[in-house]
Amino acid sequence: MIVSPRIMPIRNYLDGQAAFEPDVIREMSLAFEQVCIALNIPARDPQARDVIAMRIIDLARRGVTDAKTLRNHVLFEARPE
Repeated sequence: MIVSPRIMPIRNYLDGQAAFEPDVIREMSLAFEQVCIALNIPARDPQARDVIAMRIIDLARRGVTDAKTLRNHVLFEARPE
């Protein structure tokens, strides 16, 4: 999947949150897009997207900052039991 470097879809969820470096925001945005695609969460489902975004932000605050690891953590947590 190709993501435009100008598109930062997670940025909308960062208001009032801890500051992140631009490269970390890019990684978080990429993970956010990939998780939403993998879980078939459309843009018109803001509640589900909020949950995904908040989980990615929480992981990034804890030091997980690469897109692949962020994506894998969230997808693992979202799997059916």
